[in-house]
Amino acid sequence: MLKKFIDIHSHIIFGADDGAESLSEAVALLKLDRDEGAYAVFATPHYGRENIYTPDAAGVMQKFELLKERAAEEVPEVQLYLGTEWYCAWELGSRVLRRDAFRMNDTDYVLAEFLEYGRVHEPWEKISCNLAELKKRGFRPVLAHPERYAALQEEWERVRILHEDGVLMQVNAYDLELNWAVRTRELAQWMAKERLISFIGSDMHGLPPKRPPKMKEGVRWLYEHTDEAYADAVCFGNAEELFGLKEK
Repeated sequence: MLKKFIDIHSHIIFGADDGAESLSEAVALLKLDRDEGAYAVFATPHYGRENIYTPDAAGVMQKFELLKERAAEEVPEVQLYLGTEWYCAWELGSRVLRRDAFRMNDTDYVLAEFLEYGRVHEPWEKISCNLAELKKRGFRPVLAHPERYAALQEEWERVRILHEDGVLMQVNAYDLELNWAVRTRELAQWMAKERLISFIGSDMHGLPPKRPPKMKEGVRWLYEHTDEAYADAVCFGNAEELFGLKEK
């Protein structure tokens, strides 16, 4: 049976970053995500001067509204919400307050990432300090794909340290089952068994050969290797509750 979930991490705002390149591609990605089991999706374009992405907030909102309108016609089973995958610079709190880009459904939760491609990985001290600074500014960090950061792969207990300090974790569902990178996959699975994951996402960037949504195998792994109540919370319950998706 296909399990349903909320995808809190996607790059479907066309032309905003390295994700979808057109409105039609964004809609095609939503259809694929629906077929994987998504019933709600957060559009979270990159934002960070340090990783070269500074899309105009008004322009992102305009494209988001266009996507919502088209999706309502072609993918009515999927509800769309807006957020941002912010680069977690020391100044991130100030950027959020200036509304340079978007919080998760206009809550105090902020999806934040660090550099982790090629040989560019950031040290543990920077990760922990910058997240702490964001919390000082009154925001609630959600760390995007912690399983991919070398500093956390080197010492798994650092994930627990962040979690106990109030940082919530979003794992890419693909990494739970399908990722060929052993260290990434094993850390994601350990986090699940230790109940350190709060959300899942596809981190989809585009149709093949780019990164399409591949969620269902990871979702199935989660239900097979953790208890149902916890899997429900990770797959949809936490997002509904914390990001204000539940009807009052």
